[in-house]
Amino acid sequence: MDAKDLIKNKSICVLPWTGFELEPSGNVKNCVISTESIGNTNTTAIKDILRGKANTDLKQAMLRDLKPRNCSGCYLQEKHRSNLSSISSRLYYLKEIGAKTGLDIYDNKENFDLRHVDLRWTNSCNQACVYCGPELSSKWAQELSVKVKSKKDARQDVKKFVFENIESLQNVYLAGGEPMLMKENLEFLTLLKEKNKDCSIRVNTNLSTTETGVFDLLCEFPNVHWTISLETIEEEYEYIRHHGSWTDFQNNLNIIKKLDHKISFNMLHFILNYKSIFTCVDYLKGLGFHDNSFIVGPLYTPKHLNLLHMPEIIVSNVLEKINERLSKKPMGYLKNSYENLHKYFSTTPWKKDITKFITETDIRDKRRGTDCRSVFPKLFKELDA
Repeated sequence: MDAKDLIKNKSICVLPWTGFELEPSGNVKNCVISTESIGNTNTTAIKDILRGKANTDLKQAMLRDLKPRNCSGCYLQEKHRSNLSSISSRLYYLKEIGAKTGLDIYDNKENFDLRHVDLRWTNSCNQACVYCGPELSSKWAQELSVKVKSKKDARQDVKKFVFENIESLQNVYLAGGEPMLMKENLEFLTLLKEKNKDCSIRVNTNLSTTETGVFDLLCEFPNVHWTISLETIEEEYEYIRHHGSWTDFQNNLNIIKKLDHKISFNMLHFILNYKSIFTCVDYLKGLGFHDNSFIVGPLYTPKHLNLLHMPEIIVSNVLEKINERLSKKPMGYLKNSYENLHKYFSTTPWKKDITKFITETDIRDKRRGTDCRSVFPKLFKELDA
């Protein structure tokens, strides 16, 4: 397969041939957007998963220019995208990895050459965000007395495979849980620094702590992109990100701003921050971050937090606010984010049921000893109107 054939094929993604995502549960997927896993490391060795039937069948379909259901997220995004700021993961990795890999690898469904890893070793996390759960947060798991099954020897198998191929890696994504807290990342980054320091690294973090060896190691790499999860500021921040400290976040953001690294913010728009997400964007822009620093999207799950449950007059006010923002001609990712938010909130059919939000909020507040109504008084005043 030559470069033209690779680009001409509208189905092919390089990741089934070159990478994988590891989840805290041991599930392995082609990428985070994939709808199904291709195996689980608790029962199958990682090498066998990557060369197994599920991944091989997916590659075979792509070679025939068919679109596997497992990858529907990217195909749907590409169908509706209006500009390059909404580039799909498929196209992103085609650009980042495809052109830098021997093209003959894509000629055969049996081939695999590790170039990208998305590592979420465990659910270790020091926050329990209202929209998260025990699968991705150990704080949530402790709160609900739930255990997330992930065998240590299974993680060792993945670690061995990744470490054996560390010099060929071009692109690494670290997430969690909270990647700053994972000892596996400490081992991985130590070896990566020694063997492949110019590798491109993206780390998805809540930026709650910089006092870890993981943080110190990341600071020593030249090509790091910090993607920071954030929804709002101050007291609302500490409610949404239970166990989080707004002061700590501000201090840590000031630390990484001094590095010669890229910084961007992943922001979810839902009931609790229906107004304050705009305040959060303004706060960050006041610190010097530009429009391409923001990816803002609607929260899809859990459904009871979806903004579309709110009374129609509130949704209409949110749409007016988005239109007001668009009238100021934002650029790049922020412009695209506002356009996508407007389209989602104005066209998505939705059966409203705000009672589920209130019930779930009361249960969570009782369990945590928090008080949503005191933190978000204007929200509940509007809901009671």
